Amino acid sequence: MKISIYVRGRMFTFEIARALHENDKLKFLITGYPKFIVNKYNVPKNKTKSIIFLEIFYRIMKKINKFSKIIKLDFYPVVIIDWLSDLIFSLFYIYKTEFILLGFGSSGCKTLVKSKKKNIKSIYFVVNAAPSFRKSVLENEYKKLGVAEYYNAEPDSLTKKINQSIKLADYVGCISNFQKQTYLDEGINENKMFTSYLGVDTSVFFPQNLKKEKFIVIAVGNDFVRKGFKYLIEAFNSLKLPNSELWLVGEIDKTLISKTNKLEKNNILFGSVNAFELPKLYNQATISCLPTLEDGAATVLLEAMACGLPVISSKFCIGPDIIKNEING
Repeated sequence: MKISIYVRGRMFTFEIARALHENDKLKFLITGYPKFIVNKYNVPKNKTKSIIFLEIFYRIMKKINKFSKIIKLDFYPVVIIDWLSDLIFSLFYIYKTEFILLGFGSSGCKTLVKSKKKNIKSIYFVVNAAPSFRKSVLENEYKKLGVAEYYNAEPDSLTKKINQSIKLADYVGCISNFQKQTYLDEGINENKMFTSYLGVDTSVFFPQNLKKEKFIVIAVGNDFVRKGFKYLIEAFNSLKLPNSELWLVGEIDKTLISKTNKLEKNNILFGSVNAFELPKLYNQATISCLPTLEDGAATVLLEAMACGLPVISSKFCIGPDIIKNEING
């Protein structure tokens, strides 16, 4: 059996592709990332179809979007790139194979219809909680924090296409039981859904036994409000632990922090860090914490555990699936 993967960006697909290749199951990985980056994840270049202009085009549109917000013009790069990726995949990259994997935050209606015509089975992977759960939780949270103007709701047109993709797919893959339950609550047929936990490349994420000079709490994530970092900062600072630091790693909006929290000197923002540099940070830390309000899985918990860290997590992610209380978290 051979499987092809379709993804505009990366998500957790490179790790899946590597695992499939190692088991001689990978047909092709079709992505907007260049082959030399994919190859770093031990996916062979001859098994990678790179559509680089998709990623370049998306990044250009994101920059344009920043300007459009200033002039208050509605412009949704994610909707445009979603439509374009699906169109290109369906027109030029449907290869004869037994299964295709797609989704990962994008729709894929055209790709799914074309694959059905060729009798190819499909698995559509969802990456977040179901739309109604996600919207109710996050919209209320932004309002509660007094930063409602910063809430970026998923465009309705994209949500509709994702829901249609779920209906078209033969199977729906979830990455935590929490996530699966939110979709079941929305009425998705349980018989077509399954949970497949994410893995971690332990050749990259492993304990390095570094000497730890301080008590360091590390939290990794790109969305300040959704990840619950406001509450983590408050909790950490209230403890006033001696010789300690809180490390926040990711693309975090400093404006949001300034509106909701007062940072202390031992609250350190690292910004975005290359995935291959993350293990160094995990191994310097004492414990990992993720008080997320909504997550599909939260791979960062698995990465931290692979580096030997105990973890603290909310229940709105993969946490309950992987943590045994007072044993590894």
